[in-house]
Amino acid sequence: MIKAAFALTLLVPFLTLADPPSGADWKLAFSDEFNGTSVDTARWNYRTGERHWSVQLPANVSVSGGLLRIALLKEKSGTVDYTAGGLISKQAFRYGYYEARLRMPRGRGWHTSFWMMQNGPRTGRDDRYQEIDVCEQDSVDHSSYSVNWHSWKPHTSFGHKRVSGPDLSADFHLYGAEFTPREVRFFLDGRLVQTVDVSSVPHNDMHIWLTSIASWLQKTGSVEDSALPEAALFDWVRYYQRTDAPAPQPVELDLSQWLQPAPEAAKLIDPDFYIWCGTMVRSDDGKYHLYYSRWPRRLGHYAWVTRSEIAHAVGDTPTGPFHHVNVALPPRGKQFWDGLCTHNPTILRAGDKYYLYYMGNTGDGQEMRTLNWVHRNNQRIGVAVSESPNGPWQRFDSPLLDVSPDPGAPDSLVVSNPSVARRPDGGYLMVYKAVGRQRPLPFGGPVVHLTATSDSPTGPFAKQLKPIFTTPGVDFPAEDPFAWYDYGARRYYAVVKDQAGYFTHAGKSLALWESLDGFAWKLAPNPLVSTTSVTWDTGQKQKLNSLERPQLLFGPDGKPAALLCAVDENDQRPHSFNLRIPLKQP
Repeated sequence: MIKAAFALTLLVPFLTLADPPSGADWKLAFSDEFNGTSVDTARWNYRTGERHWSVQLPANVSVSGGLLRIALLKEKSGTVDYTAGGLISKQAFRYGYYEARLRMPRGRGWHTSFWMMQNGPRTGRDDRYQEIDVCEQDSVDHSSYSVNWHSWKPHTSFGHKRVSGPDLSADFHLYGAEFTPREVRFFLDGRLVQTVDVSSVPHNDMHIWLTSIASWLQKTGSVEDSALPEAALFDWVRYYQRTDAPAPQPVELDLSQWLQPAPEAAKLIDPDFYIWCGTMVRSDDGKYHLYYSRWPRRLGHYAWVTRSEIAHAVGDTPTGPFHHVNVALPPRGKQFWDGLCTHNPTILRAGDKYYLYYMGNTGDGQEMRTLNWVHRNNQRIGVAVSESPNGPWQRFDSPLLDVSPDPGAPDSLVVSNPSVARRPDGGYLMVYKAVGRQRPLPFGGPVVHLTATSDSPTGPFAKQLKPIFTTPGVDFPAEDPFAWYDYGARRYYAVVKDQAGYFTHAGKSLALWESLDGFAWKLAPNPLVSTTSVTWDTGQKQKLNSLERPQLLFGPDGKPAALLCAVDENDQRPHSFNLRIPLKQP
């Protein structure tokens, strides 16, 4: 198939058009050849509004001579001195091959892009909707452009690459991207230039954007006025779908192979406090925020149930070092359900807010060298909400999840240790520890784990009351699950403390479970995550008494980046600290 394209001042020779990537059968599902005399408003919306140095106007977008032309002008509009424009498809797409042929504008100061992202209200239930930049060209440098993947709310970016080429403003070039459930492959003139693994982040439908704006990106100091008026020229845009797309086959996860040596800085340790459970999130400024349980060391290990508080530390990297900033959830009075103790935090960011789930309790306040059963049996689950990882945190006067009133229910005595994961079809899954009243008090039992779901991160959560992570004949086989959904494997995973090797046959250890729906769980094919040993970056391997309360930090690409664990070094438990073990995909 060939096509001639003419502009007012530019003659483009006949060209043989590039085909979608070989090795697959494709069908053309959407295209615009721009052969008419006006924009096809049945297919396109105009990009409007002020962005960086220009206002985007419909009047700047025209079709003639087989080209879409975005006029780039120096003219005052609102508070800025330039105008530009763009088009956004009305139809949304997902997996397939996207390609456009365009000529970049001449002169400095213009950011011209062919990209895909949802427009308007986000229709995906997971608000981490994606942006795929097939090409972003800043005309301060005419011989290169960028490809990239973004996940938004919270914003993360990965797979960025600066692609070098000829003078992209001198002639037309083909820019393409093949999007599959596992990866995005980027092409320039039919040549593969970058591959990005996107299997572990959520995917949504996207609209096609053809745009050009005046911009300071890539440290562009100013617009080159002498080159104006100018235009970004699009010859055509096409979207192909595969007719033979195979179902992706998940790779069996083996987290034991991801463990890396830990540096000394990965310990969060304080001579005056026991430090236990830790959970971490990365903020938009690149800082890492660690929330952890601590209580005075002089009171002994079992004071966690009466005097624990959730503290907050900040570091520049996941392994640290970290410095203590404040106490995120301090004691607030015996009259509150969580007024004397906060413990077992787990952090979740959803959209622009942070949700800190935790166990809280109240009681008689009696400090003991043994476990205070009044406080233990008052454990309930709560959530604190903030618009910033630095707080302030809004706490609630009622638990997010309370015990069941039925004395025969598996969670009639205690609910604790929450882990909350996003569900791929919308909403949230909570996995939590529960204690029933079927066994003699004060311990009660059995100790089980249950699930609950909600459409909102602040509930209400509906309980399923069906125990998971069980083994026949054992009342307390597991503890401290951390659950998440893996978009590449299309399943949930959970790292669970194995109390005595019931699942891994490796003694006290960390075990991996999996589930397709979040409710029915089975032991993963590679169940052993770690024994109670750690390898330091000095080469030394240390046997520990406890390596438990696991939590994961995920990198921008959605893959596990660090394993956080609570550590004590011997069974006398004179001290404890939190450890962040680096993870790297083998």
